[in-house]
Amino acid sequence: MTKFPIVSVVISTYNRPQLLDRALASVYAQTFTNYEVIVVDDATPDSDTLKAMLSRWKTKFFEAGINLLPCYMEVNSGTQGLPKKLGIEESKGDYIAYLDDDNEWRGDHLATLVGAIESDFSTDMVYSRLHYVVDDDEARQKLAEAFDGQVPEGDTIGQPWNPQKLLEKNYIDTSTILHSRGAYWRMVRNEPCYDETSSLYRGWDQRKRRKADWNFVCKWAIFGNNARLVDKITVNYHWHKGCLQLTRPDIETPITFNYAQWVGVRKETDELIGYSKQVNHG
Repeated sequence: MTKFPIVSVVISTYNRPQLLDRALASVYAQTFTNYEVIVVDDATPDSDTLKAMLSRWKTKFFEAGINLLPCYMEVNSGTQGLPKKLGIEESKGDYIAYLDDDNEWRGDHLATLVGAIESDFSTDMVYSRLHYVVDDDEARQKLAEAFDGQVPEGDTIGQPWNPQKLLEKNYIDTSTILHSRGAYWRMVRNEPCYDETSSLYRGWDQRKRRKADWNFVCKWAIFGNNARLVDKITVNYHWHKGCLQLTRPDIETPITFNYAQWVGVRKETDELIGYSKQVNHG
């Protein structure tokens, strides 16, 4: 088993063991095999079922010479960022790759991205394209309502790296990203330290319940890191009835033009939806 893998795969999960099982199967099927897997569970209620499933996968990965490290949070954070930060802190790889528990990689995902980032060592991050899959009729109906009858399905068009466009929208999905460990910690180091709470938002902002990925890639650009599109479909993005993009309360929907405006709306609506700004740590 490789003690210092080239890639650390970070998967954060909450209460979706069946979907996580599919995600892990797609990691196991990678043609590139010099990696470790870190699964951070954000306090799933049925922890016994989850732990049994992860135990089976840990054995299977071990037999293939790959380490799977499960990490269990005692208290649900309610955020996207904290589980990812914990996963990175446990990681050993030169590069970090992410996979949301309800998505799946195609077999050449890691091979494609590692090859791309190592073809030019001045590149800090690479990201690929998505293929949208609609899993059920309920999701299809919600998508039709949200997108004026035009259901997003099939191959997406890749957007080349353009920090200016990140002010308008996020065009980089977390599951498509692979970045260098050094660039991540350089960004964390350069973020300003205002007070004792600064660590909450350095790197992956653990205060963000939604749009943490948008916040992350915006900061990636702001602090001088670069990125490059790999113009290839390597990720299947699943729309399903439990998808957070479709199930979050309407009051949380960012009816704004850019990330900064959305943050302003969130500050106004936190109290209305009964969200406490205090983050519990597990």
